[in-house]
Amino acid sequence: MAVVLITEEAIPPVQRFSLTQKIAEELADSGVPVYLISVRGRGEFKHKGVVHVSVDVPGWNLFAITQRIRANLKLCAETLWLCRRNNIKAVYGWWPIVFFARYAGGIRNVAADMPEFMDVMYRSFRKPLPLLMGAALRIFQKAAAKACKFIVTESDIARAVWCSRGVPYEKTYALPYGVEADVFSSAKPAGFRLENNIKDDEIMILYHGDIGIDDGVDVLIRAANNLPVKVVLAGGGERKYMNYLRTLAASNILFTGWIPYSIMPEVVASADICAAPFRSSLYTNSTCPLKPMEAMAAGKALVVSDLHTFSGYVADGVDCRLVRPGDVDSLRSVISELISNPEERRRLGENAKKSAREKFDWRIRVKKEASILIELAAKC
Repeated sequence: MAVVLITEEAIPPVQRFSLTQKIAEELADSGVPVYLISVRGRGEFKHKGVVHVSVDVPGWNLFAITQRIRANLKLCAETLWLCRRNNIKAVYGWWPIVFFARYAGGIRNVAADMPEFMDVMYRSFRKPLPLLMGAALRIFQKAAAKACKFIVTESDIARAVWCSRGVPYEKTYALPYGVEADVFSSAKPAGFRLENNIKDDEIMILYHGDIGIDDGVDVLIRAANNLPVKVVLAGGGERKYMNYLRTLAASNILFTGWIPYSIMPEVVASADICAAPFRSSLYTNSTCPLKPMEAMAAGKALVVSDLHTFSGYVADGVDCRLVRPGDVDSLRSVISELISNPEERRRLGENAKKSAREKFDWRIRVKKEASILIELAAKC
């Protein structure tokens, strides 16, 4: 019985690696025929037992809304056509397409990856018409979730919220995201410090990824302003918010903008300390973010907010330092301690690398996710 996997990501990957691609390979290696539908990436993807169907979306990236809409329309059309032509019985992946596969394609055995609540995420990024769009997204995502045989989230909180929204608890799973532990643990510093005039003996603190209100970058700036460190903010966000952050920043804060993901392991390797100063919200408490996982995999001293889901996998003072969300003084105190104690940075980093490999390596999630899908396919 063939399974269709759908992802909005590009395959072969353009940015970070694709868990969906890894799941397709795992299923195929287990003897399950797979159709993998994605945006067309760079090069060609081939794997025995996987039929890769890609759609062309020029200029596509995860942060271009127009291209994402076009991509989703094309992915939806390709999925419906493929299911009808090949008598597919099970579909899994990106939840909007799964919704249409169920109701427009008549596929009964559908399941979805739902790491975030779209209404909460939309509001957290301060998008237009938050009440109206948030309500619409909530209704749409809830309908998709209730149509699924199961959904995959990242936390027990997310499972509980879905239960409160009418999805039976037994139809939900909590699996943390996965990191390329081998890639980040083996990366070496390249020319990032030299290119950005950061001296070898200068303490470098790195934040990388999306920059929104919930990410707490303003808290990091306030905490680190005028400390004897160089703070590198590698990422981007809404223009007005980025301009606001620049008004807060002292001369030791460096805004690099987005850096190609292919060189991020080298950038992380250049840091002495990595920071993930999230605020506390439903969004941040119910997800298991990738950036602190990458920092841990790279063996860096990590300072991260004490949030429900991620804190359940780590231990303060063992493989990271936990700080109160939104607390500038708490963050400044911990950063100051680590600045003056290179041996403590080294110890935390070594423990972090071990924890990342044991708890967050992508193979752990892929094997669990694939086993759930094999069970679904067997019931078709």
